[in-house]
Amino acid sequence: MRRYLLALLAACSLSAAAADNWTPFPYDQRAYDYSGDKLRQAWPQLTRGFGTDYPFPDADWVVHMAAQYPQAVEMTVTGNTGFTGKPEEAAAYAAKLQEVWRLVFRGDFAKAKQQGLALGVGGQVPAMFAQVVYAMFLAPDQEEKHRLLEEVIDYTDKAGELVQADSAAQFGRVYAKARLGEELPVPVVLKRGYTSQIPEELDALLSKQPRQPFALALYGGYEAGVIRKVGKLVGKMTYGVSAEQMEQYFSRSFKAADNLPIGHYEYANALLYVYGDDEQKKALEHLRRAAAITPINAMEALEVAHAKQLLTQLEHQLAQN
Repeated sequence: MRRYLLALLAACSLSAAAADNWTPFPYDQRAYDYSGDKLRQAWPQLTRGFGTDYPFPDADWVVHMAAQYPQAVEMTVTGNTGFTGKPEEAAAYAAKLQEVWRLVFRGDFAKAKQQGLALGVGGQVPAMFAQVVYAMFLAPDQEEKHRLLEEVIDYTDKAGELVQADSAAQFGRVYAKARLGEELPVPVVLKRGYTSQIPEELDALLSKQPRQPFALALYGGYEAGVIRKVGKLVGKMTYGVSAEQMEQYFSRSFKAADNLPIGHYEYANALLYVYGDDEQKKALEHLRRAAAITPINAMEALEVAHAKQLLTQLEHQLAQN
């Protein structure tokens, strides 16, 4: 057991060092300062994509999780993080964990990964969240993007009960699989089992959090992506997806949180995947809504920029017709 833990921690250290060469966040970070009490005050909005009750990582949360997940404590102690599971150490550990989240929201993704992994499995959640965001928007090429997403899946699978019980970590893993599933060749996707794992993991996540906006939008996008690849008939008969279900997932996501840029541009993509030219105007409307949102963290700034890029492309396409 100890040999496995040390091997895992060594891998974490190597990955964290490599992350120092990541492309920096390209926009002004001053609007995303959540120093001091600002983080707790803004937490419900910053984490609204994970649902209405994603817990703030304070000392009480650390004590509770340490008592509930002894395996995570063992892994954290073995990793020489400075936390041994004692309640009197919880405040100091929580302060470090909160700082990692500040780095994520500010767009210091490489530092967030490095400092998060240094905290053991508790810090792995924001560390891997930072890696997912970086992979999707700032990775220099598709090969590196895929490598980073695959690493997120591997980290999460190996991290044990604490990370696998965390809704943000669960979402990050299935999100990585869904994005890979869109871009990898069909035989590879089938061999890895993503076509069954993605809906199973989303169902498991939504059974505990039926109003999680990120998961609902991802489910709608997943169904649209399957329809795009295999068509409506095969999609329904073989994979159980449909345009009606896709619409329902996005509707539920918007009811839960209507101010997430990713929800609107994912829906715009889904509309074009499923209906093509027939829903171009509706897709345009949702891209404009995404582009008009004022971002409150670095991830949303990248999402809004992406939405603006998609909007420009669609407007140009419509002008050509």
